[in-house]
Amino acid sequence: MLALLLACCLTAPTEISIDTDTVKLGAIVGFPSGDPRASLSLGAAPQPGLGRSFSRQELIAKVYTAGLPLDDLKLPESVMVRRKSQGLDSAMVAALVQDAFARQFPDADVSILSIDTPDVGVATGPLEITASLPERPDPSAPIFVVLSVRSSGYSRKVFVKTTAVIRKPQPILRTDIAANSEIHADDIEWKLMPMQGHGDHLLSTASLDGMLTKRPLPAGDVLTMDLLYAPLIVHKGDAVTVRATNGGITITAVMRARSAAHMGETIVVEHLSGGGTTSARVVGPKMLVATQGAK
Repeated sequence: MLALLLACCLTAPTEISIDTDTVKLGAIVGFPSGDPRASLSLGAAPQPGLGRSFSRQELIAKVYTAGLPLDDLKLPESVMVRRKSQGLDSAMVAALVQDAFARQFPDADVSILSIDTPDVGVATGPLEITASLPERPDPSAPIFVVLSVRSSGYSRKVFVKTTAVIRKPQPILRTDIAANSEIHADDIEWKLMPMQGHGDHLLSTASLDGMLTKRPLPAGDVLTMDLLYAPLIVHKGDAVTVRATNGGITITAVMRARSAAHMGETIVVEHLSGGGTTSARVVGPKMLVATQGAK
């Protein structure tokens, strides 16, 4: 009769919820206090909001391997163990998304049109959540803001679909510009307009220095850096003028470039006779400034 009573007591439900990092047999079967079988580990718990199924044979094997009694256990064919979770607060997500846009576009007027807070389960308890945007978002399409959710021993990334209008001063071409042409400050005007596309936006007219257009550009186009290129102004083998200054004394010499270079790049140049080299930085067409002593 006692064995029958124990068998009735030591039963397992077909589904349980836990809030621990590991699954103990005691979470599934209601053992009396002090029963060593309660502390048997069944492995890692599922992630918050997810479940893990244990078969009757798995549970029996765990007890049998530990050399503990089985006769009083009454187990179903399978047990589903689910990890407790909490949802994301939509107001908190909205604040995080707004802050992420403000950080990435501090000089822009940002209007958030919609935020789709996903219905996902995250860990319970205190969480550290940060939001970030893609490096080069296209505001003309939905932007997926990344939420990094962390707590002790837990991390997860959640993507929040967001639509927004980002208005900032942008350079607009006043006139048509031919391909492979320079663009000057008076060729553009700055207007507050919604951003579109992934292009790197021109930050100032100083960014135009030494740049040429890749193709013909019509008036009214937004000028972005991906429409421009930096031409080679020194080619390998060119005779170049190299200026070196030491103690207030400036020496100029004609040398030969060992490689091609754009404006601002540093290359190795050699004497025309081939004896002796130095490093020099390109400051203009075939004009360089020495950056180290000659060898």
